[in-house]
Amino acid sequence: MKKHAIALAALGLVCGVASAQSSVTLYGVVDVALERVKGATSLTRVTSGQQQGSRWGLRGTEDLGGGMKATFLLESGFNADVGTLGQGGRLFGRQGYVGLGGGWGTVRLGRQYTPMDDIAGIIGTKVYDVVSVVPIIGNGDYNRVDNAITYVSPTISNTVFQLQYSLGDERVSTNPSADFGKQVSGHALYAQGPWTLGLSLMQVADADGALAGKQGRDALLFVGAYDFGPVKLTGYYDVEDKAVEKLKLLGVAAAFKVGQNTVVSVGAAQAKNVNGSAAAASDDAKIYTLQATHNLSKRTALYGHVTSVSNDAASALGFNSPVAGSSSNGIQVGIRHRF
Repeated sequence: MKKHAIALAALGLVCGVASAQSSVTLYGVVDVALERVKGATSLTRVTSGQQQGSRWGLRGTEDLGGGMKATFLLESGFNADVGTLGQGGRLFGRQGYVGLGGGWGTVRLGRQYTPMDDIAGIIGTKVYDVVSVVPIIGNGDYNRVDNAITYVSPTISNTVFQLQYSLGDERVSTNPSADFGKQVSGHALYAQGPWTLGLSLMQVADADGALAGKQGRDALLFVGAYDFGPVKLTGYYDVEDKAVEKLKLLGVAAAFKVGQNTVVSVGAAQAKNVNGSAAAASDDAKIYTLQATHNLSKRTALYGHVTSVSNDAASALGFNSPVAGSSSNGIQVGIRHRF
C-alpha cells in the first residue's frame, strides 16, 4: 500500500508539472443583433457578429524551457442567427496557426490576421465601422490571409513590429492569376501612456483572381489615438491603389465614457475615389457613425450602432446592395456575450 501511495503521489506531481507547463483554453463570442438597413430597398433582419464576430476557439501554449514557448490558435466563426459556419464554411476560417516564441519574438505559420488589420482595429473593424463600410484592403479581402508566415517582435521602446508574408492562393502555375493573394505587409504599433500610434504597409501581388496578369495593389494606413480619460480621440488616414486614382480615406472619431459601464462614440470620415475612376468622376462618399455599448457584466454587453453614408453619383457604399448616388444607412441593437 505504501509503494502504491508513493507511486500515486509521484504521478500527481508529474501531472501537476505538466499542467503548469502547458495550457489549452476554450473561448468564444456569441453576438446577435436586430437591424434595419436601407440600400436598394429597406430591410429588417436578425444578423450575427455585428460588434464582434460570433466564434469559438481553442488557444494554447507549451513551455519548452529556456524561455521558449510553442503556441497555437484555432478559431471557428459561425452565424448565430442561422447556425451555419462563417468564412465561406471553413471549419477554422477566422484563424488557424501554430507558432514558436521566445525573448526574440514569435514566428507563426498558418491562416492569420494581417498586420494592417491589427492597425485597423485601433479605429474599429465592426460591421458598422468606417473601415468596414469603405472597402480598404487591410480590413476587406486581406484582413486575414492563408499560408502566412508572420514574425512578431518583442516590445522595443514601447513599439511592437510585425512582418508577414503570405504565399497566397494554392493554384497551379499555368493559371494566369497564380500569384493571387500573395502579399507582404508589416506594421509598427507604439503604445505609451495615453498615446497609441500605428503605421502599416501592404503590397499585394495580384488582388484579382479572375483577370489575367497581375493586378497589384499597395496600401498604407496610419492611425493615431490619444486617451484623455473621459474621452478618447482617434484620427486615421488610408491610401491605396485602385484602377486609375488612389482611394483615400480620412476620418476622426471620439469615444466618451458615460459612468463606469457605458461608452458612446461618434465619427465622421470622407472617402475619395472609392472606385478609383478618373479624377473627374464623382465617386466620393461621406460616412457618419454613432455607437454605444453598455456592459451588463464583464462578459455581457448591450450595444447600438447607427451608420449613415452619403454617396456621390458614382459611389455605392453602404448596406443592402446600396445604389450609386443614393444614401444608405443602417441602425441596429444587439447583445454580445463572451465565454
